[in-house]
Amino acid sequence: MLPDLRTIILVLVITSFISAIALFLFYRLLKDVKGLQYAAIGAGFQAIASFFLLLRESIDVTLSIMVTNISYFLAFVFYYQASRQLTDSKPAWSFPIAVVIVLSPFFWWLQDSHYLAERIIVSSVGVSTLTFITSYVLWKNAQNLPGRLGVSLTFLLLSIISFWRIVSMTYTPVGDMTFFDFNSGYAIFLMGIISSFVITVGFIVLTSEKLHGQLRHQVNQASYARDIAQQSLKEQQHFLSMLSHEFKAPIGAIKANADAVLMLPKEKTPIVDESMQRIKQVTERLTSLVDRCLNDEWMAHSIEQGEHELYDLSLSDVLNNISAEYDIPVIRALNTDARVTGDAMFLKVLFSNLVANALKYAEHRASVSMELLETEGEYIINVKDDGPGISIQHQPYLFDKYFRVDNANSTAGSGLGLYFAKRICEMHKAVISLHCEQYTTFTVKIAKSRVEYA
Repeated sequence: MLPDLRTIILVLVITSFISAIALFLFYRLLKDVKGLQYAAIGAGFQAIASFFLLLRESIDVTLSIMVTNISYFLAFVFYYQASRQLTDSKPAWSFPIAVVIVLSPFFWWLQDSHYLAERIIVSSVGVSTLTFITSYVLWKNAQNLPGRLGVSLTFLLLSIISFWRIVSMTYTPVGDMTFFDFNSGYAIFLMGIISSFVITVGFIVLTSEKLHGQLRHQVNQASYARDIAQQSLKEQQHFLSMLSHEFKAPIGAIKANADAVLMLPKEKTPIVDESMQRIKQVTERLTSLVDRCLNDEWMAHSIEQGEHELYDLSLSDVLNNISAEYDIPVIRALNTDARVTGDAMFLKVLFSNLVANALKYAEHRASVSMELLETEGEYIINVKDDGPGISIQHQPYLFDKYFRVDNANSTAGSGLGLYFAKRICEMHKAVISLHCEQYTTFTVKIAKSRVEYA
């Protein structure tokens, strides 16, 4: 046995309120998604309409009729606007508001119970029109999206059912009876319960599809930007190589001619000799500047792109080579060969930067040294000098890109040496740190190679 019409409408009220709360919470969660706010408002009007429908015989009939029908119209007006915004179209208020304004007065004129069929026709005309235009907007912008297509078909079904009610009331009017005696309303209100649930889920699916589309668009944009950046980087590297060649050729010619003039056996005046020496020094500085810019560019690209290969190698050999190159001692506290897993080229850059930095700031060159120690699972390399050290407030930023301590004792540099050192340590899962006590000491801790434990 089916429940009476009041029970069905009570279920409709509960379903409508749950739908309104669900869409409101979803909107609160995703406020930036255009259209969700209108969907939540539409669900709110649908809940109000069903509530006043339940109170039809408990409050003033005119108030119940007007609020119920106009609220249903407004619910579908806001569903229409939500559908437009969720399909990336602008809201369009003129036509749906015109439908509400034109049809609403009929409910005032058709209050009596014997006008129930007429009121149903007017209500069905409004609902059929508003649901059809909503269905059309979603269908037009479906673009093979199943969510939009499904919600479009739901609104189309509501439009067809409303149209069927118009035809039904035209040929088989209900006659003079009260609203709750209208037994054929079962199917309509059951459909209302189902549609409340389907519309709520549908708008959630529409939002998910919209967010997915936005994410895909952002990913495509990021991929395109990355390709442009890589192409720009290649062009920049090509330009730097070409510029290097163009710079080095005339600089080399100037230096060669200056050397030739200085080597002439003919006696020169002091001013000529001094000028030639100055020209030679300037050309050497320019050559050094060009080489450093190119080396920094190559190193930054190699580190950022992860262009390295780790393999078992002798850390002792790397340190010995640097010791011979810079003519500084290596103090060893172990008798065996120190083997690590790493990239010999990058490790050489790491310790070369530290040694060059120490030589740059040391008070006495003889104070600069490298020290090789070991613990149970790692090697410890200390690079020391007797320079002025780094103040505590600057130490947290020492390994940042382009950071340079601005003081009277600072020398020219790009601010990349210690940044490269930090990144190379990260590449080798090593740790670098600074201690400024009696000596300025950079300490690198790097794990021993697994080969030693084999």
